[in-house]
Amino acid sequence: MATTMNNNSTKNLKLRRHAAVANAQDLDDVECGKDEINNFEYDSDQSNDKKDDDYVISRRSAEFLSDLSPFSRRVVRFVTPSHPSLPDRCTSECLTVAAARIIPSLALLLALPLLMWDDYPADWSAFNIYPMIRHMDMVWSSLLHTSAWPIVVGTFLAAVLMPRGGIGSKYLPQKSGAATTMGRLTALASALTSNITQSAWKTSAALSLIFSSVVIINMTLHMGVPSAIWNPFIWGWYHVYLPNNISPALQGACLDFEKNSAARQPLCLPERQWNELSSGQLSSYNPDDVLAVQKGLDYLQNQSGGIIINALARNVVGAVPALKQNVEGLVPFFKDSGNKISVVVFENDSDDGTREAFQTWSDQESQREEPLYAVDLMSCGAKNPNCELGLLDRYDMNLFTNPKASGVGKLGEFRQIVLEYIMGQEKYKEYSHMIILDVDLGTSLSPLGLLHTLGLENGIGQEHAVASSSSQVWPGTSGTIIPPYDLSAFRPKETKANQKVRQMHESFCNLMPAGDRWRNMCEACSPMQLFMIQSSSDVMNHHDQAYEVVSAFNGLTIYPMNLIREREDKAHYDAGDDGQRCEHVGFHLSLHKPMYVNPKWSMNLKPSKPGGPTGFKAIKTLVTAIIGRPNVMVAIVIGNCLFFYIVVYACW
Repeated sequence: MATTMNNNSTKNLKLRRHAAVANAQDLDDVECGKDEINNFEYDSDQSNDKKDDDYVISRRSAEFLSDLSPFSRRVVRFVTPSHPSLPDRCTSECLTVAAARIIPSLALLLALPLLMWDDYPADWSAFNIYPMIRHMDMVWSSLLHTSAWPIVVGTFLAAVLMPRGGIGSKYLPQKSGAATTMGRLTALASALTSNITQSAWKTSAALSLIFSSVVIINMTLHMGVPSAIWNPFIWGWYHVYLPNNISPALQGACLDFEKNSAARQPLCLPERQWNELSSGQLSSYNPDDVLAVQKGLDYLQNQSGGIIINALARNVVGAVPALKQNVEGLVPFFKDSGNKISVVVFENDSDDGTREAFQTWSDQESQREEPLYAVDLMSCGAKNPNCELGLLDRYDMNLFTNPKASGVGKLGEFRQIVLEYIMGQEKYKEYSHMIILDVDLGTSLSPLGLLHTLGLENGIGQEHAVASSSSQVWPGTSGTIIPPYDLSAFRPKETKANQKVRQMHESFCNLMPAGDRWRNMCEACSPMQLFMIQSSSDVMNHHDQAYEVVSAFNGLTIYPMNLIREREDKAHYDAGDDGQRCEHVGFHLSLHKPMYVNPKWSMNLKPSKPGGPTGFKAIKTLVTAIIGRPNVMVAIVIGNCLFFYIVVYACW
């Protein structure tokens, strides 16, 4: 028994020496392991085993507390409660330290999104906190321009794998005897690694730099060489619906609404085909989806005067077959498509055969005995029938020598020319709707999504412009953020709830004076704009209902012709006073009526063919627009580094 007592005392004395080495002046405060003697049971082997376990726990707790300064340890002991129901004193102190480290970090991650800007979810409560959590997630993903979750997980993994005390000499290459350049560089790298990993703030700064660099590299690759390979988070589930699958999916459909409105399967189509024809957004099992589609089909067949498809085209010869498949996919939904579908195209300055492709398509369709639709390729007059205008592409402008080169170019003028042409043609007087689309996207237009839009409640599709919610993987996010892609054309519904974030976005764009190219590009670079379009398109906010906006386009929008006719010459495209505002925004404002976005009418853009410029042209435009503007570059770099550091340090 005496021997057992001596052994146990020795354990306690060894623990005291270990703690004293870390904080020599704190010897009298070391209490870990003291309770073991008081609770010792002399003749129980089971008790001895328990004491061994308690000793190990206490020793580890002492090591954990030894990282603190003497003053910090006294503060911890002062605030740590004592109660018989709590663990031993040392473990309680460790829990206090852990809470003191976790709670401020968690508070920072949660409070910063609430303090920085507004636009909080309206339907959250103490019993329904998910909307608020989702709100904070969208704020951080917008600030980081990538989802915060991979950053959080990566930081936790680094913390788990990092040796206690940092990466010391035993983990690093040993010094070489030879004083070579490589040897000196290796020694320097080893010293820096050891120094950085022994400090929490330095390690967090290094990880922040690594994470932000990965985002920048990923963004460059995504824009320069677009591919799904740069977006691992979409692998296996993100599906692009192609127009060549529309006709096969319509096989067996019963589209005569009056005869088949009570069919056992809606439109006589199984769920798989509903999925294909709606780009995965509608279900034959959802009564609301079915009702809206049936109402839209009834309108199209019995009330609509027809649909005009309005398109601008330049060097998009590869996308012409996809547009043709989309148009022919709409034909079966009309009773008399020959007089109800027209494609109006304005093409200029193509050097890849685009005009020839449209002309061939137009000739083939017009030569049918009974044309299914019309393809109207516009001319620029007798002197220039092929519209060879000699205009430089807006993305080929030199932003160093011409910083005020318009980011919109002549798009607004060309769209206005097409609009005036359509409004002035007698053959289009009876058409009830006009679809404006981006030809180059090459994805399915979602015919059932279009019917759903025409069948929206309260006649939204007949009285208001309605944009699709087409989305693309956001560059630099590795597939973690997939918002509606056209940030330049987006303006949220203005409310008091989002006033602060709108003002912050405006200030961000005002980093450069009016007329500067930055005033156009800021829409795609702004964290506030990214947040607002994510928030508006989030199902937690719109609940699968069409939601109101000031402006949106997303590559595909439908307009009631009566709305445009009522505005007469007041309905016009413009690029704002400085020529940098997206032309769609000017047009939507000129209509003087709210517009909507239908989340059920969507396209998933190809990762290999995102909206906007790609390749060297895209990288050059982005780099020159930022590097040539020091204040913009400083704001973006500092903001990016700061927000990455906050997330990493809070999780470390």
